[in-house]
Amino acid sequence: MGTVRGHDVALPVHFHEEDQVTMVHLGVRRFVIAGIPVEVAAGQAVRIPAGVPHLSLPSPAGVVCTNLYLPPGTPRPPADIDAGWETVTRAAALAGLSREGYSRRFKRLHGLAPQRFRLLDRLNAARALLRQGEAIAAVAADTGFADQSHLGRCFRDTFGVTPGRYRAG
Repeated sequence: MGTVRGHDVALPVHFHEEDQVTMVHLGVRRFVIAGIPVEVAAGQAVRIPAGVPHLSLPSPAGVVCTNLYLPPGTPRPPADIDAGWETVTRAAALAGLSREGYSRRFKRLHGLAPQRFRLLDRLNAARALLRQGEAIAAVAADTGFADQSHLGRCFRDTFGVTPGRYRAG
């Protein structure tokens, strides 16, 4: 669970391993979910299924809301996204497409490039390990980042907080 308040509540495209339910208490929270603009007013809620790319936009008038992260109630994205592939070239080959064709199709279907999706998947794995209290350097190594600083930069850019601050709650 997390609370969001203020004007500058924007985050770049990301997704969660859990279903996200955002309940707005004051103001309006604005998202782009799977490429579709969504506004959630005070007294309303929105559910963003696990694995669905979305971004949050600034709230010029301010917003106060609560985010709940619940076990996923829907299946993960199609198998071509999460088939254990390590490169876009390999995923394209598995799908029988050129690298460029695969990237275009992927972005059209999911709203972000396959490389970004893979990075977000690694960051979500890092979040899970951090919630378990794992050391940040170990999390960075376990999730394929070059080092703790690399994880920290990507984590902060995506989630708006450092891994240490996230782990502390």
